[in-house]
Amino acid sequence: MVDRVKRSANFRVAIVKGRVYIERYKKSIATRDVFTLWGILQLLRRYPGRLPDLELMFDCKDLPVIRSRDYHGPNDTAPPPLFRYCGDRWTMDIVFPDWSFWGWAETNIKPWESILKEIKRGNKKIKWMEREPYAYWKGNPLVAETRRDLLKCNVSEIQDWNAHLFVQNWTLESQKGYKQSDLASQCTYRYKIYIEGWAWSVSEKYILACDSVTLLVKPHYYDFFTRSLEPLHHYWPIRGDDKCRSIKFAVDWGNNHKQEAQAIGKAASNFIQQELNMDYVYDYMFQLLNEYSKLLRFEPKVPKGAVELCSETMACGAEGSEKRFMMESLVKGPSVSSPCTLPPPYEPQELGAFFKRKANAMKRVETWEKKYWEGLHNKQQ
Repeated sequence: MVDRVKRSANFRVAIVKGRVYIERYKKSIATRDVFTLWGILQLLRRYPGRLPDLELMFDCKDLPVIRSRDYHGPNDTAPPPLFRYCGDRWTMDIVFPDWSFWGWAETNIKPWESILKEIKRGNKKIKWMEREPYAYWKGNPLVAETRRDLLKCNVSEIQDWNAHLFVQNWTLESQKGYKQSDLASQCTYRYKIYIEGWAWSVSEKYILACDSVTLLVKPHYYDFFTRSLEPLHHYWPIRGDDKCRSIKFAVDWGNNHKQEAQAIGKAASNFIQQELNMDYVYDYMFQLLNEYSKLLRFEPKVPKGAVELCSETMACGAEGSEKRFMMESLVKGPSVSSPCTLPPPYEPQELGAFFKRKANAMKRVETWEKKYWEGLHNKQQ
């Protein structure tokens, strides 16, 4: 089953007797593979000797590929295990924390622990009530049609959609040293838009970390933590098929209900600071790999031609921001505490109530939005 996804994987990881071995198949986009492997090494430094032997395949590309429909019938084979950064309701790829938790060298975005502290300080620079009363987005619109469609919502002489949208030129930014891309300095608007690109985007956690209200355009994909978020509590849902009108209403509602809107932004940033700190990211990784290892029905071995990885050799061979981020995110020694205890699975009725609560919140927003536009239409008549 593991071998069957070799065609999709960037690399195979074998953990044998507490040591990490890597068999590479193809290079990933930029340094995704490098920092993903670095994260796994740091997990073993944090909890040495705690993970059992295992082998896994990892795909560093965006789109999930293990389609549920291909393994649906009673005579079908079981779905092969493939790790990646995101999934959706129609696939069964195993979702793992993305590379940027240990640093995104190409864009000069620091490791997550450092960025969290910087954004927390940045949140205090401008109080929510004093921020620009508009929705803000900055990114690359070329990666997806839905992002190009979003640009139509920019403020113009013809129509004010309550949105200030900016195109991010990564080539130009790299030449200027990313001085205009400091994440901790971008919490100056009351509202920030999250919209997917080619698939899920690593920008989501940075946007949610601001005290600004996250206007979340209806997503298709999820990463390892986002399914815990609730509309009207952690974010404001934006329609994917009518973005401009949906954004304008969200901003108008927030500016007319400032206390409630501010509370939504604060709940999201609290969730990110408290529930998505690196302690819990490592514990998620540990529990995921530990449970995965229990399913293996073969003895993990070092693949033929694989090379051993260790933090020292990886860091010594790195240069520039890649090396700097590795040293910054290096786990200095074993954790003094054990990984958190894995909670029991949700009871069906408990999970059903959670899904129902989310669906009801979405319907409530749709009803408010419909009345808002009907009211404006009646006034114009």
